[in-house]
Amino acid sequence: MYETSVGSLVFKNPVLTASGTFGMGESFADFYDYSLLGGVVLKTLTPQPREGNPPPRLYETPAGLLNSIGLENEGFDAFERRIKENNPFVSWGTHVIVSIAGDDEGDFALLSQRASRIREIAALELNLSCPNVHAGGMTFDARSEHVYRIVASVRERVEIPVFVKLSPQHDMVANAREAERAGAHAVTISNTFLGMAIDSQKRSFVFAKKFAGFSGPAVKPLALANVYRVAQAVSIPVVASGGIASGEDAAEFLLAGARLLEIGTMAFVKPRLVVEVVEFLEKYSQGGRIIPLQ
Repeated sequence: MYETSVGSLVFKNPVLTASGTFGMGESFADFYDYSLLGGVVLKTLTPQPREGNPPPRLYETPAGLLNSIGLENEGFDAFERRIKENNPFVSWGTHVIVSIAGDDEGDFALLSQRASRIREIAALELNLSCPNVHAGGMTFDARSEHVYRIVASVRERVEIPVFVKLSPQHDMVANAREAERAGAHAVTISNTFLGMAIDSQKRSFVFAKKFAGFSGPAVKPLALANVYRVAQAVSIPVVASGGIASGEDAAEFLLAGARLLEIGTMAFVKPRLVVEVVEFLEKYSQGGRIIPLQ
């Protein structure tokens, strides 16, 4: 399999796990050897622990999944202590990417500095799709100038590669350009799509927050178009995330201009999907780089 570079980081192959669905790695350890992958992206961490949203949190739809997890996580302090006591990353044999988010712009700078001090963390993914509590719940990437400011602040503080994960609810082309201008090494296209579920029998919303994130095979055509549009607009690598359910899907995203792939929702159905995609792409690429369509 051909190698892919993002900043100073070289990935042995383009296949990564997606943040959120991979958790902190424990869930998939019995299914495959992480060293077979280009990298893994851990569940998003915030400065303080978060309990997440009240149940129900998941709702299956035809060819898709709605989730209202609410960034449940242990908080960065607990994560840092756990890694110092027993660091599993040393034995994984692949790049570990940490996803971070916060309540305000300053949280990204703070967490990026702390995460970059952990030697085994190879890169950061800034989850800009989470709500900014100081902006009335508006996501951080709702305005391009916020994207630039956050990324520039992080880049001033860390040397490891920085990925920027954007939401499809906003202008991803404009936001990707601002992320690139601010020094981002890659953009992840994208986070989940906005969705909703209503229970007609109970005549009520399924989720307490009404809205939820939609992912899974059903979003692939939308994600494919977004990856192509962004890849045509920026020169930094695009990381495709959304709807990959097979090796053929993965190849399509590479042909659309993606340099790396994040596989998430379908891993719940097929835990070894990431390994199957690696094996498929090895045969499909025949040892050479897959040239994107124009």
